[in-house]
Amino acid sequence: MDDKTENNLKSKKTWKRLIYIILYAICFNVAEIVLAAIAVVQFFSTLFTGAPLNQLQRFGTALGQYIHELVDFLTQASDDKPFPIGNWPEEKVVPSTNEDSDDDSTIVVTPAPPK
Repeated sequence: MDDKTENNLKSKKTWKRLIYIILYAICFNVAEIVLAAIAVVQFFSTLFTGAPLNQLQRFGTALGQYIHELVDFLTQASDDKPFPIGNWPEEKVVPSTNEDSDDDSTIVVTPAPPK
């Protein structure tokens, strides 16, 4: 075994990352379940009222950003730790997609600033 591999095996940073990967993989699975629940509720809301719930649209958009942050961390595209260690995504402008509504409101979600 070469020195570089041996150093990586002994590195606390490497093993700490594994703990975070396990934590965030669990968070990803919970987020998937929540996303599925939102999709079902939004479908029935649209079915019975003709429009999705605005609050769930905003939360769903933030959840999508959060899932993106999770994937970036899990694939090591980013070292920024998402919620619950980091911040929940903030709001940014996203155009409304409800074609049946005359409401021109927008949903706002912005990524949390890096630490």
